[in-house]
Amino acid sequence: MSSTRSQAIAALGTTGRVAMGTARFLFLALGAGVFLVVLLVIWWVSSFVPTISHATPSFAWTPEQLAMTKATPVTATHPFRGREQGWQFGGPGTDQPFAAMILAERSDSAVPFTLTTPIFWQFAPLRVLSPRVAGPHYTLTTRFGRFNGRDIYYRESDGRIRTCIIFRNAFETSEFALGGFYCAAGMQSADASPLACMIDRLKIQQGESKSPAIAYLAARAGNAPQCSNSTFYQPGTRRVIRDRNGGVVGMSSGSSGDGFQLWVR
Repeated sequence: MSSTRSQAIAALGTTGRVAMGTARFLFLALGAGVFLVVLLVIWWVSSFVPTISHATPSFAWTPEQLAMTKATPVTATHPFRGREQGWQFGGPGTDQPFAAMILAERSDSAVPFTLTTPIFWQFAPLRVLSPRVAGPHYTLTTRFGRFNGRDIYYRESDGRIRTCIIFRNAFETSEFALGGFYCAAGMQSADASPLACMIDRLKIQQGESKSPAIAYLAARAGNAPQCSNSTFYQPGTRRVIRDRNGGVVGMSSGSSGDGFQLWVR
């Protein structure tokens, strides 16, 4: 009886150890599986996040109006959208002018660009201000081709209203988009005439590999300056109202309630 009891206890002990070992193995396997799933989710999510750096863009932009404003290079690469590179000068909240010039190049898997796509990602300094589209349309003529422009306005933290111009290439290309914005100093309104000449000052960096976009722009960089503009109003757009000193005090009433777009309609 005693021997049988000892054998039973030994068998139960062995079974318990096997069960504990199996449970430990399953627990570790489950933990490893969860960890692997987390890694896969992180990898999948990261594939949708652009990589942002301050690498020097393939072009230089040095307009005189921004000579005293700090320039910051911005480069963003997205696995599905493509690559954006450009320059940002200053920002809101001061009396200084601020601006940006962005070149977007699509990836091989991205949908070809049109004159209304893509939405530029790197306009954060202006986008956060929730500006509104207003005023006239512009056609800007440069050595690189025609650009479209629009007036926009936003309210500073002190209540002042400032006007800017957003612009975007009007020459058809499915490979890239070139655009940006310019906000004049203080209470001055951005003027399309000098803006066209500012765009005309874009220069391609020497020694850069020639992507389709850079090759396109480089082929036209040697053209004679052509900076000029024409202005027209679309029905229903709102016009800028100014005081005696030329400061912007508001917008006239109209049917246009357009929100800000990062491309020109």
